[in-house]
Amino acid sequence: MQTILILDEKNYTEDMAVFERFVVRALIEKDGLYAMQQGKHGEYKIPGGGMDEGETIVEALMREVQEETGLVIIPETMKELGEIMEVRRDIFDENIKYIAHSMHFACEVEPEMVETALTESEKEKGFQLAWADIDTIIETNERVMTEKWQFRDVEFLKWYKDYLKKEK
Repeated sequence: MQTILILDEKNYTEDMAVFERFVVRALIEKDGLYAMQQGKHGEYKIPGGGMDEGETIVEALMREVQEETGLVIIPETMKELGEIMEVRRDIFDENIKYIAHSMHFACEVEPEMVETALTESEKEKGFQLAWADIDTIIETNERVMTEKWQFRDVEFLKWYKDYLKKEK
């Protein structure tokens, strides 16, 4: 998968232990709107999350999207878009270098939905499925940005807008 962007905070040392995480994210478009998790402060998050041990990329993406949005991905429609790599000191243990590989895919979904299975953190943040256009997502997240993931998602969506222009 092509690397779109490396977000490196350079706040670690090379002798630190490394924790590496692999994450899948789905960009689901219908009629010019994109499926997002929207929080209680209006922020938008691209659906997806960490891969469990032994899971394939397809299994992880299907599980994460169902848990977070209730949408059911059609596996054969998955198309690789690119990876954003985040490198920084771990927020939970300052002695660990954290590397996250966020792999993004364009996907289509079935017309029927299933029940979500939000984490406690997602429930506390008020996340729910919302459909919005790319410009609204970017503008909203830039206005209410408080989390590292918001910056990552904004940078990905800016890249994706350029990608779409080139595809035409």
